[in-house]
Amino acid sequence: MASDDPRIKRVLKRYEKDAQFRDAHIDLEAVSLEALNVAFGFPPEDEFKSPRKLDEYAIACFEQWMGIELDAGIYDYFIHPYARREFCSAEHVPEEGLDLPCENGPPTRIPLAEGLRWVSTRPEEDGENYKENYVGVEDDYDDASAQ
Repeated sequence: MASDDPRIKRVLKRYEKDAQFRDAHIDLEAVSLEALNVAFGFPPEDEFKSPRKLDEYAIACFEQWMGIELDAGIYDYFIHPYARREFCSAEHVPEEGLDLPCENGPPTRIPLAEGLRWVSTRPEEDGENYKENYVGVEDDYDDASAQ
């Protein structure tokens, strides 16, 4: 059975249908890996290492846990897993064994034009899974966490 790893941060992000950038997010520190696997119908040994889109059942679980209503008619909801920044190098490379992007962006070895910074966008479909996606935005782009 997979266990909660304190080096991993999971974030619930909300995207308007067909929008690339999230409009809201919340850290999921109080939701265990076991609970996430139940909500998504994954086996207990699943380590939740890629973004996941909430389906109807997962949305119902989150509504119960959080005591709020999630509007799936207007928004898509995804859970993004990240290596916490304190477990990444200054070059944004996670510790060995953490096969996740760092919460503060992709590795600095990936070129980025001057005056831009990385921002996570809606995950891209990759077969049956999703993968993390980043774009460069101007430094003054209004995104509080740059995730």
